[in-house]
Amino acid sequence: MKKLFFTILMLGLIYLVAAQDSFEDFKQQEEASREQYMQEQAQAEANYYNQQDSLFTQYKEEIERLWNEFKESTPKEWVSYNSDFSGRSSVDFEEDQIQVEAVLEQEETPDQPQQEEKAKEIIKEQVKSILEEKDKITNKPILKDQVTTSNNEVIEEDEIEKAAEEIVEETKVTTFKNKDGKTMVKYQINLSLVPNHLKKRIEGYRPTIEKLCKKYDVDKSLALAIIHSESYFNPKAYNRFGNAYGMMQIVPKYAGLTMNNYIYKRNQPPTSDQLFNPEINLEMGIGYLRWLADNKWDKVANKTNRMYCVISSYNGGPGSIYKAMTGRMTKIGDKWEPMFVDLSTIDSRELFNKLKREIPFEETRKYIVTVTDNMNKFYSD
Repeated sequence: MKKLFFTILMLGLIYLVAAQDSFEDFKQQEEASREQYMQEQAQAEANYYNQQDSLFTQYKEEIERLWNEFKESTPKEWVSYNSDFSGRSSVDFEEDQIQVEAVLEQEETPDQPQQEEKAKEIIKEQVKSILEEKDKITNKPILKDQVTTSNNEVIEEDEIEKAAEEIVEETKVTTFKNKDGKTMVKYQINLSLVPNHLKKRIEGYRPTIEKLCKKYDVDKSLALAIIHSESYFNPKAYNRFGNAYGMMQIVPKYAGLTMNNYIYKRNQPPTSDQLFNPEINLEMGIGYLRWLADNKWDKVANKTNRMYCVISSYNGGPGSIYKAMTGRMTKIGDKWEPMFVDLSTIDSRELFNKLKREIPFEETRKYIVTVTDNMNKFYSD
């Protein structure tokens, strides 16, 4: 009996050792597969950005050859070109101005009437393009009822064709030498945005913003003020230097990746197409405000102070607060808990002044002032 028991015990031990070896092998294989996957993803991402950089360089050079300058979209300016770059429009949401231009090479024996007609046609199509482009949330033109003619008449949606015909008759003409030494002729018209263009755009997005603020328990005045500060509610907003997209200026590798995990359970950065979709952009941005509050500043008991931390983190990352409060951006060590005590107990006005003075990034120091000003001036109802 003892011999049988001993045999069974030995067999069990052998089985356990074999199972353990098999499990260790399995773990190593999984780790190797995961490492290979991560390397492949990193290489694919690098290839993508190299390709994008190459394409950008190509069209930048072509634009500069034609225009003697390169103009591109920013968070508060929507710049677009036609397919051969001979037509360009620029909608400046901060300065309330629109400029539409065409550029053509002056021929050696120019047929001026024919060239002017060609330029006017380019401008007309460019005007129609920006006035007709629709937003993916409202399915209405982005600039609906927001653009006026030189006579201060609002261009109605059903009168775009007629208005474009009349607008091109006000074209101004200048000439310049491009980098190749060729004489170029530039045709230009200027339009204005109505004084309340910001309010008109907000109304189109307000139902979505309010729904998302309710879903993520975010103060809608905070969300509105941040969108205002980031982009003036420009769905075409883009910052190439910061690689930030859309109304809430989501950076794919940071807030974008975090929110793709948090909302959609996808362990990869969102694409530019996704981030230029206003509904996805707004959900990621508003969701990120909640994520910051819950995952970075949940220990801050004072609600107003927590909001200041969230605002600053949205622009400069949590490290900007760490630096202002402890003198360090990383390796906080034994200053960690005292920092949260200070953030919870310090007077809100005192904290605000400390952050706008001691945050290490000038942009973020200005940002907290801009966002809170916008909350108080426009969205405090």
